Amino acid sequence: MIYTLKNDKLTAEIRSLGAELISVKSEDSHEYIWQGSEWKKHAPVLFPICGALLGGKFSFKGREYPLEKHGFAKLYEFEATDISGTAITLVLKSNEATHAVYPFEFTLTAKYELKDNTLRASYTVENCGKQIMPYMFGWHPAFTLAGNGEINSFYVDFNGKAQLSRHTLQNGPFINPFYTSYPLKDGRYYLNESEIYENDTMIFRDVPNEVKLAGGNQEHELTLSFTDNLPYLCIWKYPSSAARYICLEPWSDIPADGTEEENFLSRQMSRLNPAEKEDYVYTVTFN
Repeated sequence: MIYTLKNDKLTAEIRSLGAELISVKSEDSHEYIWQGSEWKKHAPVLFPICGALLGGKFSFKGREYPLEKHGFAKLYEFEATDISGTAITLVLKSNEATHAVYPFEFTLTAKYELKDNTLRASYTVENCGKQIMPYMFGWHPAFTLAGNGEINSFYVDFNGKAQLSRHTLQNGPFINPFYTSYPLKDGRYYLNESEIYENDTMIFRDVPNEVKLAGGNQEHELTLSFTDNLPYLCIWKYPSSAARYICLEPWSDIPADGTEEENFLSRQMSRLNPAEKEDYVYTVTFN
């Protein structure tokens, strides 16, 4: 099911499968969300993990569970509630199928709202069980690079920061836990395709809570902001210059180092006590 939100400035479409934002258009019909075939997703929700697990599985209290890259939220139908012309809430609750890969009782709520030229996307993770719940959360939106400039003429503006802290990958898709300093030019990261492809993704930590995507001789820009509990920002794109988009992905946690089996009792990640909940909020202002 696809739901449409609309005001005088924007038209957004949200799909019930994965509660995924699939389109945002301006009043002049400019599409901000990637629609191409090179990468067939748009803005998947990442839960209960971000990235991959070693061997595609984890253990918890002596039992192993298979869990695919970026988790399973993207695979399930969410139930839509509180639908209006400019807002919608979608809900996923744990069930027999999710218990087979993630033995926790949870509710994941996604809410999308339009106000003027801003989309507010808020997600609430709630522990509905009786044991501490380990998890990760992230968003994986792909924004169109619509101008006529080369991809390396687009940039992510980090609010004047001279440098960022950066993690690299090791052992395949896993994270070197030590980070290094990464210098920026005029507070900006210019999209370097060869660097992104060589590293699979650029992983920055402790970034400003607001970044801007601009450049490329295009008229349309956007500003992405996110809450403090999303300390990592990943920059990724499919390895093809024909794919004119970039993913800006704020995550709560990153993958482990890939050196030992994943044990969710001890591994570093977010955790909720019984009856606790955590809100993750993103706003995207489209200009």
